[in-house]
Amino acid sequence: MKELERIHNALHHSNTLVLKKSEKEVECSFIKEGLVYDNFPIQNKTIASALQEKSTNGIVEGSNFERLRNTYDWFSVHVKSKILLETLK
Repeated sequence: MKELERIHNALHHSNTLVLKKSEKEVECSFIKEGLVYDNFPIQNKTIASALQEKSTNGIVEGSNFERLRNTYDWFSVHVKSKILLETLK
């Protein structure tokens, strides 16, 4: 769940999210005014797939970014419930 906290903090200090998929993880780069504010890997597949659903070609910007930032609590609950469901199966 540390990844969710780190995403939450980075959302409030940036205005664009770029996702880059590698073999075992998704690299998140939070950008503000052309400079990378934070860059870290997401290894949890549930979080990675939820973020990729919010993106267009791996980029979340403009109104989509604002929507993610403003509704992040719901996004977080959605991801946590998916993780719990997978754990219970």
